[in-house]
Amino acid sequence: MKTITLKLLTIIIGLLFFSSTMVAQEQTRSNQSKQGGHIGKSLLTEAQKVMLKENQQKRTEMKETFKATLSKQQKEILSDPRLIKIDRIKAFRASLTDKQVNMIKERQQKVKEMKKQFRSTLSPRQKMILKKKLAMRDKNGKPHSIKTRDRIN
Repeated sequence: MKTITLKLLTIIIGLLFFSSTMVAQEQTRSNQSKQGGHIGKSLLTEAQKVMLKENQQKRTEMKETFKATLSKQQKEILSDPRLIKIDRIKAFRASLTDKQVNMIKERQQKVKEMKKQFRSTLSPRQKMILKKKLAMRDKNGKPHSIKTRDRIN
């Protein structure tokens, strides 16, 4: 009788310990998801928010300027359903003029400079938080699922 009671008591204590551990993990996960999410706009200063908005406008302007230089033939190449994506890209790149290639290179350089300038405004704390948030994203920029997140950590 004592061994059955002792085994039953051990099992009950084990279940209580296991369930309390699971609850604690869920609470931690819940707290982390509340802190995570979007690149916390509250994390950034007003000047940084303005800088991001201006940078986005500059990028949009550069993109529109480039689109305006595309010929009708180049637009058709991009929308040709007969070609697979890779072939479309190859054909489009082959059709670019020197001026368009230079525009692309200039845009890439300007974007690098804007990123560098923005990063220089970040405090060490902001950098750490942003690195954590970026680490929690997949290659498409979307947050990892909980299962993937557990494998990463």
